Amino acid sequence: MGVLLFSLSLFFLLLGVRSLTEGQRVLQVFFSGRERAQLRQVVAALQDLEETLEAGLLPAPARWDALQSLSAPWAQLTSESLGQLRSAGGALLPTLRRVRALASAHAVAWDEGRAKSAQALGQAFACALLAPLFGLILYLLLPGVSERPWMWGFACLAALGLTCAGSLWLHALAEAARWGGLAAMERPWMLAAQCAGERFLALLRSGHPPDLAWNTMLAGLAPELASSWGASIYAPSPAKPASPGGAKSAIVNAGFAIRKAIQVSLMEGRPCAERVESALESLRQELRLSVDRELALLGNRALKPLFLCVAPALLGLLSAGMALAWTAAMGA
Repeated sequence: MGVLLFSLSLFFLLLGVRSLTEGQRVLQVFFSGRERAQLRQVVAALQDLEETLEAGLLPAPARWDALQSLSAPWAQLTSESLGQLRSAGGALLPTLRRVRALASAHAVAWDEGRAKSAQALGQAFACALLAPLFGLILYLLLPGVSERPWMWGFACLAALGLTCAGSLWLHALAEAARWGGLAAMERPWMLAAQCAGERFLALLRSGHPPDLAWNTMLAGLAPELASSWGASIYAPSPAKPASPGGAKSAIVNAGFAIRKAIQVSLMEGRPCAERVESALESLRQELRLSVDRELALLGNRALKPLFLCVAPALLGLLSAGMALAWTAAMGA
């Protein structure tokens, strides 16, 4: 029993060190409901405003102010976009419908990603517990193991280290698949890029010229995403990602498509809203395809940590137990 308690304590210690070094929450699965609740709050608030306006009524000022209390990036997107449209006398319903549809689609994609990666996350948790449980079973069944507790404790510790490495590897693969293969620093881009496109359309509807709307939109983006899209529509286009077909490539190509639509609009003197809407719809579909592709490959990729970390740990622990039992039998 002491071996089991020691192994479990070390396991949670390793998880705590990982959370501190990488800036991730160890128990993020328990906080996932809060993110889902925030998305439901965004959808409900926008739907309430949309239904009120469709009924021919004027929402109370407090309901407009409540948009500022939404979670990021929805607070900035809704409050600023709708506020400018209200001050400019523009149509509010098209922007409300598009933002609500974006929030609903993001909630559905988030739920599907969690459901499809649940098996890999369960495997990661199970792998971390295999070494302590297997070590305890061998400690109770094999004769001679209890006579050398320090040697057995060292073997269990080595096996636990391998299984924890495999568990963390599996967890990282599942998280990367849920975000379409994006790196940890690039995962906010998935939602930020779509919100930026809706922000650009709202600026167009409020009377901003396309080039000024582009600059205003970029000012609210992360510096990395803004630099990948280009500081100005007149500046040379940045280099495209080296690996086409992924989520990052889809996000960067969407920025290029919006830039191209603005350039054509300025040269031909035609509106660019329809082309931007098509680029955003294409971005949403490509992101979903990227996530589905990564989640489909997750089962095969999960075999690497199982064969390289978990299986050697369990076989090594069994070999160590058999060796201790053989030594005890020969000594007797």
